[in-house]
Amino acid sequence: MVSRFTSGLGLAVVLASLLGAPLPLQAQNCTANCRSDEIQFTPGERLQVEFVNQSSRVVTVEQVPLIGPRTLRPGQTTNIGFNWGTTPNIAIRFWSEAEQPIRAYLFRPADRTLRVEIRDLPWQLSDRSIYIQNDGRVIIY
Repeated sequence: MVSRFTSGLGLAVVLASLLGAPLPLQAQNCTANCRSDEIQFTPGERLQVEFVNQSSRVVTVEQVPLIGPRTLRPGQTTNIGFNWGTTPNIAIRFWSEAEQPIRAYLFRPADRTLRVEIRDLPWQLSDRSIYIQNDGRVIIY
């Protein structure tokens, strides 16, 4: 009796731990105020990328080697996409001219549009780049 109870209890503990184990990370279908790996586009689909500077600082955006640095004043918007696909990986860098920390928030206003809003970040480390992976995931570094 005791051995059946003990083995049953052991099985219950194993099942509970498996059910509570975190699943591997996967991009979600987030559409507003998203962070890293919460948006995923269909691999290979062509995208438009829009940057909006909602910070109080001048921000520079570039996509080497295709697009040189573009300066965005507070409140300015620019489209830097020209219908890129997600293959190969796309890297877009951005930084505050005053070297103050900034944060990127991702939006998906339409199926094939990525909107990146740059906002002030009073402390912590700054976001510096967006990578659109060839599997369609959007990662912030």
